[in-house]
Amino acid sequence: MYYRFLSILLIAISSAINPPTLVIGQSTDSLLYLLENDLVIGDSARYELLRKIIRSTSDVEIRLQYCDQAIKLAEEKNIMLPNTYILKGTCYMDSGDLSSALEWFIKAANYCKENADNRGLARTYTYIAEAYNKQGNPENEKSYLRNAIEIFKEEKDSVRLAILQTNMGYANYSMGQYDSALIYFTGTANIYKKLDLQLEYGYCIGNSGLAYSKLSVYDKAEAFLLQALEILKNTGDIRGVTEFMIEYAYILQNKGEINKAVVYATQAFDRAVKNDYKEGERNAAYRLAQLYHKSKMYDSAFHYQSIFISANDSIKNIETIQKMADLRTKFEVDKKQTEVEILEQNKVIQRIVIFGMAVILLMAVIIILLYYLNLKRTKKLMAALDERRLLLEKQSSELKEKNDTIVKTHEELKQLYEITNAQKEEIISSINYAERIQKAVLPPEAYITELINEHFIFYKPKEIVSGDFYWIKQINHYIILVCADCTGHGVPGAFMSMLGISYLNEIVQRKEITRANQVLNELRKGIKHSLRQTGKSEESREGIDMALCVIDTNTNIMQYSGAFCPIYIISHNDGQPVLNEIKADTMPVGVHVSTDKTFTNNEIQLQIGDTFYISTDGFIDQPGSNNNSRFGSSNFKKLLLEIYDKPLFEQKEDLHQTLKAWMGENQQRDDILVIGARL
Repeated sequence: MYYRFLSILLIAISSAINPPTLVIGQSTDSLLYLLENDLVIGDSARYELLRKIIRSTSDVEIRLQYCDQAIKLAEEKNIMLPNTYILKGTCYMDSGDLSSALEWFIKAANYCKENADNRGLARTYTYIAEAYNKQGNPENEKSYLRNAIEIFKEEKDSVRLAILQTNMGYANYSMGQYDSALIYFTGTANIYKKLDLQLEYGYCIGNSGLAYSKLSVYDKAEAFLLQALEILKNTGDIRGVTEFMIEYAYILQNKGEINKAVVYATQAFDRAVKNDYKEGERNAAYRLAQLYHKSKMYDSAFHYQSIFISANDSIKNIETIQKMADLRTKFEVDKKQTEVEILEQNKVIQRIVIFGMAVILLMAVIIILLYYLNLKRTKKLMAALDERRLLLEKQSSELKEKNDTIVKTHEELKQLYEITNAQKEEIISSINYAERIQKAVLPPEAYITELINEHFIFYKPKEIVSGDFYWIKQINHYIILVCADCTGHGVPGAFMSMLGISYLNEIVQRKEITRANQVLNELRKGIKHSLRQTGKSEESREGIDMALCVIDTNTNIMQYSGAFCPIYIISHNDGQPVLNEIKADTMPVGVHVSTDKTFTNNEIQLQIGDTFYISTDGFIDQPGSNNNSRFGSSNFKKLLLEIYDKPLFEQKEDLHQTLKAWMGENQQRDDILVIGARL
């Protein structure tokens, strides 16, 4: 509700800054008449006419058609070029094609970067953020909002800065990060207050009250909501007043002030009914049902519960119809697929039967022919013919028996195929379940972002489950980050990864060991003990290659210890990027000839802006499509120097595209894992 309100406000402000030259209110037909008869003079006026036509119709195909004309005009005359890209992106976004919308928004952003148009770039970032919001991707939404905020801070544009900070606050609120949301709401409210924007100020104050309510700080929530209600009542905003009244009634209920809560919930209900605001009517009815039930006034509770159910059914009716249509479509597709499979099976059986009948018919023809020829022989050969006839009859019987055997064998093969197929599906189902377990054990993206804000994880298993894994944990002021490659891939590698994660939780979380090489030493002991490795030749040689980093958040000193996995650190020296590679120990975490040797502990003082990378050998060892040679560490380091200064999520996409181009038609050789982070 609040995010869309603010997006519309941003568009309105943009229109106020760059007002259209055409008359507002012209119909689509009249605008098309002006265009088709060349009744506008000048490229800018023609471009503005195209833009007006696009915004005056809801037909997607027509909008895209005139978008292409506007882009062609802009490219030929070099006018308003990024705006035309944004215009086409908004057409796609309004039609629900978010991937196409993002392509055009990013194209506009690249143009603004190349031409040093910071304000245009920030404006484009807001559209990209809104597309990610509609896509349900709050992480990318927040990333682009953050970039736009930094630009508007430099430009000292208070209005746009306030709008984007409110959007950032709501993104944090929708993710359950209520403390972060409060910071943005509070800062934005001060800006709106200075600009005397009462409606926006009231919403920010109310949003702060909602966040305090989620944090169970009810006194502050009450104060902010009451202040918001007073402001929004003066502005005449019905929906905002209704929703904030309902939330205030909830706070009063938690404070035990039931009668007062009923008063506010009733006022909210009356406002919603009077203004035909169904969502407010539903929410207020639900709150009143809860309050009357708590007061043991069951008749009133039942009355409002009935209203809640009726309003909720009304709101959900369209969604229910759509879900039923989707279920019906799925049923018809599944039914059709089953019919096709049965038809294919029947065709196979028919071919086998026809083939068998053809063989029998052919043999019958041969028998009849031979019998006919034998009749023409002399009587002296009658005895021989009789013997021949008996022999043929015997052969026919044998052929019949063989045919029966073929039919029986076919049935047995069919049953065996069905059993094998069922076993195959069961195995695949088990592996897919193992994949869900492995994903559940890996740290979630939200948790990683809390610890390391700027990062990417390029994770590409060779099979359904993976022998590569990543792990992160914070102990006191230390952040421990792990990139690991277990022996093998697929199911065996996944077993080893689960063992490694289990021991890391034991060593770091329970024992609170935060020295990098000591963690690897303890992990090696645990793996050798679990796999009963003593160094004998007949024993298993499984182990783990690993890069382990421990970051002291107080001093920015990073400890690194590695087993066959190096670390790459890119920093600046007199304005030039410098890549420093720290080699790993040439022994795995497991049984080895150097088992008694401790792992090396390296300490590096990181500076703000330094970027570091850790990876397994899957990317470097991947064969290419041209000469089947490895990608190689030198190409890998060169690639890192080319992309290090980009945003981390763009670096991840560059790695993906480079690997895809390098592989060509080749199959993936091993699990791939690359982690990048910036201090």
